[in-house]
Parts: sequence; C-alpha cells; structure tokens
Amino acid sequence: MAELAQKTIKSKAYAIFELCLSLIVIVGVAIILFLLTVMLAAVADAILAHWPLSRPLEERVRSAISNRNSEALTYLGLAASSLTYLAVGLAVLLVARLRGGADWLDLVAWRPWVSWLRRRSFWLLVGATLAYSFAADFAIAYFSPDTRNWLTTPKDGAGAALLALLAVVFAPVTEELVFRGWIFTNLRRDFSFVTTVLISSAVFAGMHYDSTHVYALAVFPVGLALGALRELTGSVKSSIALHALNNFIAVCLSFPD
Repeated sequence: MAELAQKTIKSKAYAIFELCLSLIVIVGVAIILFLLTVMLAAVADAILAHWPLSRPLEERVRSAISNRNSEALTYLGLAASSLTYLAVGLAVLLVARLRGGADWLDLVAWRPWVSWLRRRSFWLLVGATLAYSFAADFAIAYFSPDTRNWLTTPKDGAGAALLALLAVVFAPVTEELVFRGWIFTNLRRDFSFVTTVLISSAVFAGMHYDSTHVYALAVFPVGLALGALRELTGSVKSSIALHALNNFIAVCLSFPD
C-alpha cells in the first residue's frame, strides 16, 4: 500500500512537472510568434514609409511617448495586448497539434456543448457567475475607487471597438484555451476535480494580480465557476462563451463612464 501511494505521488509530481514544462514551451512559441509578427509589421511599415505623407511607425510611437499622448498610448496598449493574446492562443493550438496528433483538440477540450443550453443546471451556474461578477465589480469600484483608473476607455468609436474586440474575443478565447483548456485538461488526467479547479483558478487569479490584491481575489471565484462549467459540459467552448458574455457586460457597463 505504501509503495502504491509513493508511486501515485511520483506520478502526480511528474504530471505537474510535465505541465510546467509544456507551459514554458507555449510561452516560448508565443514569444517567437509575437516577434515574427512585429518583424513583419516593421517590414510593412518600412515599405509604407516611402509613400507620400506617411510617417514611420517608430516615429509615431516615439512621438506618442515623448508627448505623453494618452489616446495614442491607449491604442498602442490595446494593439500590443491583442497581439499578445493572439500569439499565446496560437501557441497553445500549435503545441496541442504537435503533441496530440489526430486527437489534438481533446488536449484543449474543444468539444461540442450546445446540448447543455437546454439544461437548468447550466443556466443556474451561468446566472450565479454573472450575478457574482456584477456584485464584485460594484464592490471593487465602491471600496477601491482608484481601480477605475486601471483602464482608460477610448472615447472614439475605433478605439472602443478595439477594446471590445480585445475584451470580448481575444481575452476569453486565449485565457480559456490556456486555463480551462490546456492546464485544466492536463491536470484532470491525474487529479480530482476539486484539486484541478483550485489549481487552475489560482493560476488564473494570479495572472490578474494587481498591487492591491483586490482584483485577483475577486477573479478567483469566477475561475472556479468557469472550471465548474468546463467540468460540467466537458468542453472549453462553454467557458469561452461565459467568459465572453461576462466581459461583454462589463465593457457595456464601462462605456457610459
């Protein structure tokens, strides 16, 4: 019995090590994809720089930083964030494809889930998550008013559209592929649901860390709910949908301010 327990501990320790190693590989691939995209943008910018009335991208960036142009810096931040999310999401899919072969979609739990729309348990979980998220956002804004300055909402239509695209599409898809797709699926093979959802949610909250610790603590229960939905439906698509809906509501509420 003791020998079996020791083997189980070693197996789980190896599973954690293998997961950490795979995440390092994903980060490395994402960095390569990010740099390749930046290089392609630089080449395209160098070509366009010869056009009449055009300004090189590097010059525009330096001008925005030196003049502290908040609107231009907001655009740069949104563009950089969008590119980062795209790179990470593609990296997860590439590593899954190379590792999983024909069954690579199972490594990120990319499975059908629409049938769950007819189940009461699904909507109860979704409703509870959205209600908590709204209450948590209100509480954070009330007790920590400085948090309102974390995000500068663009005043023009193009900037608002880019922010909405980042928050409602890029962030939910990439974050769910990483946390409820790759991490959750890998952990679930060797650990119980409770252990898996706690670890994946803790890492998810840690990635939303801020100096006040408030936001990370508020995000942790949302991670638990998304993990529960992933377990319930067996598909990362359901957690992507809930994550996107939650962010969509948050973006809509932020625009009037």
